[in-house]
Amino acid sequence: MQNRFDYSYLCCLIDDSLHPYTALEGNFLTKEKEKALLIALSQVFREVEVLKHKLASDSEDTVAIAPTCYSNSSGTLTIHSEDHPCLEKIVSDLIVFLASESQYVQHLAGNILVATSKLVGTSGRNWNEFLHLLCVCLEVAAYHTLSYSSKPSKRGSEDLIRDLSSSFILLRPRLKHSSLSTVAGLARIFRNILKYLKQENDDQLVRVYFDCVGSCLNSIPWDLLNEIGQPVSKIVFSGNIVQLFCSMVEKCGAEATSDSVNNHPILLKINDLVPKLLYWCLDKQNFCSEMCLSQYFKHKTLMLMIRLSSKLHLDSSILVSWLLLLQKHFQDLLQQPIGEPGWLLNEFEDGSPFLASLLDKEEHNICSHHLQRRAIFLFMKCSLSLTSSREENGLLKLHEWLQCQLPGALFVEQDLYWENCMNFALSFIQLFVHEDDILFEVLLLLLNLPVHADQQICEETGTFLPMEEDKILFHISNVFNPIHLFHLFLAELHYDHQVLLDYLISRDTGINCAAYLLKCLRLVCKSWDLFVGFSPSGNSQEQSRKKIKILQDDPNSLARSPAAPVERTPVPLLLEMGCKLDDKYGHKHHRTDVKTFEEAKDCLISLKTSVERLYKKNLFPYNPGVLLKRLTRFQELCIMQEESI
Repeated sequence: MQNRFDYSYLCCLIDDSLHPYTALEGNFLTKEKEKALLIALSQVFREVEVLKHKLASDSEDTVAIAPTCYSNSSGTLTIHSEDHPCLEKIVSDLIVFLASESQYVQHLAGNILVATSKLVGTSGRNWNEFLHLLCVCLEVAAYHTLSYSSKPSKRGSEDLIRDLSSSFILLRPRLKHSSLSTVAGLARIFRNILKYLKQENDDQLVRVYFDCVGSCLNSIPWDLLNEIGQPVSKIVFSGNIVQLFCSMVEKCGAEATSDSVNNHPILLKINDLVPKLLYWCLDKQNFCSEMCLSQYFKHKTLMLMIRLSSKLHLDSSILVSWLLLLQKHFQDLLQQPIGEPGWLLNEFEDGSPFLASLLDKEEHNICSHHLQRRAIFLFMKCSLSLTSSREENGLLKLHEWLQCQLPGALFVEQDLYWENCMNFALSFIQLFVHEDDILFEVLLLLLNLPVHADQQICEETGTFLPMEEDKILFHISNVFNPIHLFHLFLAELHYDHQVLLDYLISRDTGINCAAYLLKCLRLVCKSWDLFVGFSPSGNSQEQSRKKIKILQDDPNSLARSPAAPVERTPVPLLLEMGCKLDDKYGHKHHRTDVKTFEEAKDCLISLKTSVERLYKKNLFPYNPGVLLKRLTRFQELCIMQEESI
């Protein structure tokens, strides 16, 4: 609904309050004038807030005191009879302060523009015009900053004037003292406007916002922003830009039912800018030498890439480039050992990029577990996505990472080999179990690993001889055995079915948790003996002391192997096949570990009872019919197991 609002009063208010300061030459302010300006800006901000609240509470009457706007900037009287000239005057009077040397003046002027955007959004009129004016300011500030660069702009000022018409002509003089910090301030304004839109839930306002800002981002010559600005202004610029992009990608994803937003070209543009963002934020030769600052930028850039990966279809070329970027900028996080089982028991309560653990000052500096989780998650998502598209490079990258995490662990006695695999799997679960937003995503990713059934065993030596092209996948499948991971996951929850229930009914984790339980229960029912015989120590077998000699792994073996498509067989077939090989050579792999099995059984059956009870009372948020069916089948197998003893 559109509210009748006359912008002339606001235009007059800003002009009368701030005109003595907008006419000042340059950006220099004495202490006294800065104090007076800050007081005037604060008064304008409070008045805009009052107008906004009054407009929201009274949608019928015109919210204005004067019908016309008198501008005395040139010493003469000017009457604005339409909204757009008033908005142009408002923006031009405020935007000049974003070029001020005082960060407090910049901040207050930005807050007034954000408050004005709320007023315009509430009025229901001129939203597109107002955003267009801010976008013009961003382009003008960016091009003005580039004019001081050693590299000339590919697009001349004359072209820009023709493209942006009268708005550019009006706003350009106001931004003649703009700098990279001015561009950063405008990015902060756009981000705060987006925060306001998240609260309003107005699809039309959001659509116009993304259209305007997307067009603006496409017009800025980002390539020319690499070598300009002082270190401090670069930090402020990079921080505000990456924050804006994170918020925009999140909002695009939030509009899951709106194709026009969810598939907006702005996501593709932001994705194209990822390498530049990483350079601006993380390149050591650039400016990011402070450890806390470096960790903050790592946190934000990882968050941006993770959000993009869930909203865009990343083809193989992008996945490969992202893996290279991860290796270049996050190698310290990827190579940092995950640790022994139990290493996270005394970890800080909530992972934070500012709350880090000191590991090795000389080689690793300070590495936050929070950052390591996200770096490993993104690395595995890219690697496994490549693998699912039959790209061998994905498996190679994953295997290289495992070799760094488990050096020398692939040429050992059989009991130690399985123990190493189990210990690493436990540490892996412990790394992710306390961060719900990515826990189930990474577990679901691992369930998509391809498996091979064509394993061989030498009867003379009792050694496994994987096919040449299967060696890498053989080790990966042993480390990330889905049945083992499911058992370890339940153990890390202390077999508390209430925790599982909370996951299932949560808006954030419910869908992914249900999907993970469904897939795991299906695997369990098809590989029952392996589930029953699981031991957390990795030593459930009665070993015959024969060595498992895994052939020396060559990271390039897959690259040299024939380009024949990888044959994928069901996971249970590989798991049961391992059982048959062990039985043949006296390795009774599935001797029941009673305590572990009983605790897992009690947890899942209790979960079934709780879900049934809530569903009968119409308190479960969705239909759990398929999940209950799988849990019922699991309960039937448990009863059969008890009867067979």
